[in-house]
Amino acid sequence: TRGISKTYNVFINSGNEANYLSEEFSSKQRVDEAIEQIEQVRNEILRNKTGNTYQDIKMIHDYLVEHISYDTSLSRPYIYNIYGAMVQNVCVCEGYARSMKYLLDSINIECTIVIGKGTNTEGVTENHAWNYVKINDEWYAIDTTWDDPQIQGGGIVPDSYKYKYFLVGSRVMNQDHAPNGQFTEGGQIFEYPTLSISNYE
Repeated sequence: TRGISKTYNVFINSGNEANYLSEEFSSKQRVDEAIEQIEQVRNEILRNKTGNTYQDIKMIHDYLVEHISYDTSLSRPYIYNIYGAMVQNVCVCEGYARSMKYLLDSINIECTIVIGKGTNTEGVTENHAWNYVKINDEWYAIDTTWDDPQIQGGGIVPDSYKYKYFLVGSRVMNQDHAPNGQFTEGGQIFEYPTLSISNYE
C-alpha cells in the first residue's frame, strides 16, 4: 500500500515457482512447440474428414483407438492431456477424452467431457472420463478408453470390443458409468446433456 493506492500480487500456484507453467511445459517456447506438434497431428487426422457427422466421429474414434496406448504406470509425464495422447500416443482416460473433444470441436461437432466413476469387468470402480457427442439432435456416449482394451500378449482388438462404447445411449452406458458433475468437493455441480436412451443406429 502506498498512500491510497494498493497493489495486489496474484498467483495461480504457491508463488514459489519461477512461473505458472508446468514442469513439462516450463517456457513459452516449449508451449509453442507443443501446440505446433499437436496442430500438425490434428491437421493430419482431419485431412480425412468427410463432412458426414457419423463418419467423422467414427474416424476420430478409430484414430484414437488405433494410435494411443493406455498408460498403466501412471508415472509418465503428459498422460492426462492431449499432448500425451496425440503426440506421444500414451495417456490415460482423461487424455483420450480431451483429445476426442479437441478434435470434434475443430470440426464443429458438439462434444463434452464427462467425469465420474467407471466399474470395469472385474468389478473395480474408479475415477474415469469419457465423452458425450451430439448427432442428429440427440446425445450419445463414447468411451474411447474402454474401446481400446489392452490385449495380453498383443493382438488386434475385435470390433465387438472396439465399438462397445461407441455412440451408446443411457440404457447401455449407465450400467457401468456414473457421471458426476461436481468436479471439486463443495464445488458447483454441472449438468451434462441428457443422453438418448437407445444407442445410435
